Amino acid sequence: MPGPDPAGTTPAPVGGDGVIHLGDRRTTRADRQEPTTGPHDEPADTPEARLAQTIQAMYLSRRRTLTDPETAEAYDIAIDAFTLIVNGAQARGGLRPEDHDLLQRMLDTARRAPTIL
Repeated sequence: MPGPDPAGTTPAPVGGDGVIHLGDRRTTRADRQEPTTGPHDEPADTPEARLAQTIQAMYLSRRRTLTDPETAEAYDIAIDAFTLIVNGAQARGGLRPEDHDLLQRMLDTARRAPTIL
């Protein structure tokens, strides 16, 4: 059950189908360790920026923010956990290599959300 929804913090669907399309704008693990863009360097209309804004809105709806270093660290730990799950699914034969690669690129992009804000 979702928590209270303070005015103006409800995550809005992106695009007509509610899906944020990342297209060919994918990152690698090297981007995570040494980002090529710093905070506020990402144009607001990129898929990555819209994803970061959507994730931030989810946190704001629970009175948290990814701009807080402790919250950003906890978010990074959660992404690590999701990565373990995706890697485990691939190891057990539950994901095709191309599906694993797609999910990993999506997680790597999502991991950048705090640095994009």
